[in-house]
Amino acid sequence: MKKKVFIGSVVLIAIFSFFYIKSFKPKEKSSFCPFCDEKVINYQKYFENENAIGLCSYKPLLKGHSLIIPKRHVEKFDDLTDSEMQDIFNLIKKTNLAVQKILDTKSYIIIQKNGKEVGQSVFHVHFHYIPRNENGSNFEFLTRFLVYPFKRKIDSNEMQNIKDTISQNI
Repeated sequence: MKKKVFIGSVVLIAIFSFFYIKSFKPKEKSSFCPFCDEKVINYQKYFENENAIGLCSYKPLLKGHSLIIPKRHVEKFDDLTDSEMQDIFNLIKKTNLAVQKILDTKSYIIIQKNGKEVGQSVFHVHFHYIPRNENGSNFEFLTRFLVYPFKRKIDSNEMQNIKDTISQNI
């Protein structure tokens, strides 16, 4: 029975993915960068150091979903300085330790895209930190990725609570 459910799930995901990817058109570059906008930064920021900023995702895939960005506007990973990379990776580590403490997670994914051909939607380097809980299924996780574009933003009270909780644990 489990094998049939698994195969059915894989087929369903494959069909949905085919139509989703086929209809996906990468965004063209625009002059507006949300990660350079003070309003966006102030709304989502939970931590800042010399070269990097930690932001709570406004549409979290899972609880604890965060974005780590360089302060300087840089479009691709290759253009980061050694100092920026060190501060970014230190912040990813601090974020992971804080989220593990808050949510009791042990696993996580870090995603970073370079270029519209691979789905980069904001042309400012950013790392997605997404924690995983061991009781979550892979099917549920993949489904969340597929429906992510249709997800609603979290409200300002929830954003403030998440920011406060993470910043207090860093």
